[in-house]
Amino acid sequence: MDQIWWNHIIKAHSFLEEIISETVEGGSVLLSLPDTIPWRNTLINIVSERLRVENSKNKLEVIECPDMNPGEYLLEQYCKKEIRATYRYGVSYAKFLALCQETVLNDRYLWISNIPSNKIDKWMDFVSEYQKEVKDKTPGIFILEVHDDTLAKKSKKGVKSLVFNQSIGAYDKYAFCALAASQTTCKEYLRPFLAEIVSSICEDDVELCAACVSHGKEFLESSLAVINRIIQNNYRSDGEKYTFNKNSDDIEGAIWESQLKYIFPLIEDYRKYFISRYSGAIKNVLPLTTSYGEKVTSPEEMELGTLIYMVGKGDLNISSREYTELDRYRNARNKLAHMNLLDIDELVIILKAGKHTLNK
Repeated sequence: MDQIWWNHIIKAHSFLEEIISETVEGGSVLLSLPDTIPWRNTLINIVSERLRVENSKNKLEVIECPDMNPGEYLLEQYCKKEIRATYRYGVSYAKFLALCQETVLNDRYLWISNIPSNKIDKWMDFVSEYQKEVKDKTPGIFILEVHDDTLAKKSKKGVKSLVFNQSIGAYDKYAFCALAASQTTCKEYLRPFLAEIVSSICEDDVELCAACVSHGKEFLESSLAVINRIIQNNYRSDGEKYTFNKNSDDIEGAIWESQLKYIFPLIEDYRKYFISRYSGAIKNVLPLTTSYGEKVTSPEEMELGTLIYMVGKGDLNISSREYTELDRYRNARNKLAHMNLLDIDELVIILKAGKHTLNK
C-alpha cells in the first residue's frame, strides 16, 4: 500500500519528487508534514535512495531534532576535535561551518525530524546564514521537518517551503482508495463505492484508509465495527496506534452522502429507462393527477411512486419481476430522500445492476 501511495498517486509522487529535485539542486527545504503522514519511513527511504543515485558522494542522515542549538550541535557532531578547537567565539556557528572545508557536513543531506515550534526559528536562521556564507565548496543540505503548517510561513530566502496538506487533496485520497480497492477480493462493481465511503469516513488518514479498504465488503456491512477493531488491534507504520474521533452519527452521515452520490443517479437512470420502456402506455393515461394532487402532462414528469400507482390501477401491465424491481427503486429513492440508509443487500443489488438501457 505504501508503494501505491508514494509511487502511483500523482500528487503524492510529485511532492516526493519536489523534495528530491530541490535538494539535488543544492537547496534546503522546510517540510511541513501532518502527524498522520502516510508511510513516513517509506518516504524517507525513497528520498534516500534517489539522492544516492543522483549524488553518490553525499549521504542522507535523519536526525531527531536535538536539544542543543543548531550550530553548536552540528559543530560537535560533524567536525573533528582539532577542527572544533579552531572555532572562536565572535564568529557565528553558521559562518564557521559554511567556510569550513574539513567537515563531513559537506557530504551530508540532513533531515532534521520533528522540529518543535520553539526551535524552528533557530534552525531557519542557521540554515539561511549558512547558505549565504558558503563559498568554494559543496555545502550540507538541510530538510527541516515540522508538523504545523503555520510554521511553513517562517521559510527564508534559500529555503523552499513544501507543505503536504497544500499538495494533497481529497481526490488524491479517493484515487488511492480506488487503487487499493482494486487489490481486494471485493466485487468490481462495489469497489468505487467502497473507495468513496472509506475516503469520506477516514478523510486525512491515508493509512487508516488502507486498513479499512483491505476489509472489502465487510467494511460496507459494518463500518464502525471494522474501524473499532482496527484501532484496538492494529498499528500505523510508525508504530503508533490509530486514532479515530468520529461517532456513529458521523459515520452514518458520511455513508448517506456516499449512497446519495452513487445510488441516486442509478435510481434516476432506472426511472428514465422504465419510462422509455413503457412510454406508449404512459401517454395513453396522460394527463393525470397524482395522489398528491400534482398534475402530470408528460411521461418525463412521472415519478417512481406514480408509476407504482399506475400499475396498481391496472394502467400499466408489467411482470412480477418488473414490479419487484420498480418497487425496489421506489423504496430506495424514498429512503435516501428521507436521509435513511439502504441496507447492504439493497445496495449490492442496485450497484450490481448498474445503468439500465432498453437493450438490457
